Amino acid sequence: MINKLSKLEAGMYKDAARDGISLSQKLEELARKGEISGDLVNPDARNSRGERVDAFKQLLAAAGIRVKGEFAQTGDAFLADPANRVLFPEFVNRTYRDAETDQTNALQISDLVATRIGIDGSAYRTGVITANQEKDLEFGRVSQGAELPVYTVALADNAINLYKYGGILKVSYEAARRMPLPQMTRYITKIARAQGRRKVKQALAAAVNGDGNSNAAPASVATSGTVWTLADLISLQTDGMNVGAQFNILTGDTTEISQILALDVFTSPAATSRGASFRDTGEWPTILGMRPRVALIGSVLEGSKKIMGVETAAGLEEVYENGSELTESDRLIDTQFERVAISENLGYAKPDIQAFRTKAHA
Repeated sequence: MINKLSKLEAGMYKDAARDGISLSQKLEELARKGEISGDLVNPDARNSRGERVDAFKQLLAAAGIRVKGEFAQTGDAFLADPANRVLFPEFVNRTYRDAETDQTNALQISDLVATRIGIDGSAYRTGVITANQEKDLEFGRVSQGAELPVYTVALADNAINLYKYGGILKVSYEAARRMPLPQMTRYITKIARAQGRRKVKQALAAAVNGDGNSNAAPASVATSGTVWTLADLISLQTDGMNVGAQFNILTGDTTEISQILALDVFTSPAATSRGASFRDTGEWPTILGMRPRVALIGSVLEGSKKIMGVETAAGLEEVYENGSELTESDRLIDTQFERVAISENLGYAKPDIQAFRTKAHA
């Protein structure tokens, strides 16, 4: 039973990594099982807006650590007390993870990835859904004694490799103790966003060109015009529907997405209230049930004159190495560190070729 902060141990990070979860998730699990005292964590706690407060945030409150706002503290709030120091690596991890998904309108890794899979090692072969089976699998009458249609899933011919992402924040133990936590958050956020862009570019390359198993995204018939029309978007969407895909994301580079957002359906006086209000709010509206997301500079879609529909639920597999940590938790807890290193080993596999479809214009 964890009934005081001093009973939080560095070994919990390794326990969480072994289970393929973060420390925050491990703490939630322990709280639900009643293995953390209710004086420290209430599994049903909510804030003034009625939002649930997770176990890690409650432990920060119990430790008296304020990470945001006018009265935010310095890193000393974590590092001066050995009991609080155990929470510091997870503070860095959470800041990194949250920053990866906080950009409005840009294509996110969560738009492309359907599931995360942990493996032991640095190479992985996914199960591939064989293409061009859709018509054979349409339901119809099966004659007496005949066999049911078969959907074939086979291991990919080629393994995908995992690559390291991350960066180093050069800050000594003493400097970290004196640094305001919002300032530290800002530096971690810059690393996270830069690595997030790298990951999106690699994942997008796998979505468009395949993961090395001859599974590039199918292409709809190109339009002869030089600018997009609503009919082009409908054509892309229905091509996906014909093979069982339901696109919820529409992506392209800045030029292509700018053209789409300039369509009359958004800009004319007759536009829907949501379509018209994006000019004021900056939040891009959905079109035909697809949310526009811009693929940033340097992606495989830049300058391609293509757009791509994405069905997130059938998208990529993000493969990570079991036991690898975002931060060197032992180092941050136990030693007089001179840097904060943040890294992760990831790769992207593409099990369903039909989850992505491109369309080009002249």
